[in-house]
Amino acid sequence: MEEITGNIIKICKALADSTRLKILNLLSRQEMAVCELIEALDLSQPAVSHHLKLLKQACLITDSREGKWVLYNIDRDNYNQAMQTVQSFLQNVQDNLERGVPLSPIRTQPCLCEVLKSKAKT
Repeated sequence: MEEITGNIIKICKALADSTRLKILNLLSRQEMAVCELIEALDLSQPAVSHHLKLLKQACLITDSREGKWVLYNIDRDNYNQAMQTVQSFLQNVQDNLERGVPLSPIRTQPCLCEVLKSKAKT
């Protein structure tokens, strides 16, 4: 579960930025070089490179060198796996919600917090 959670966090962090979402959208349409992304996004080269690095660390994109150009694509296999992982997690949360979320025992046993605190100290 920790590995899955770590993957979801990495994916969500990569997707939690409008520029990175724009990059993914652009790359879903065609392979692009950094200079093309700079032009399409109206950003500096260091800014685009930073966003590409984060997407690559999340295994959502891949790059390949063609002469002096570095071309970027969505890594389809890893992208599909990432989306399945996130969908599976969200489906699990949805299933739990549909079963009903029980009330906290604190509602009926207010002193339970003190018991839990004392357990944590030992």
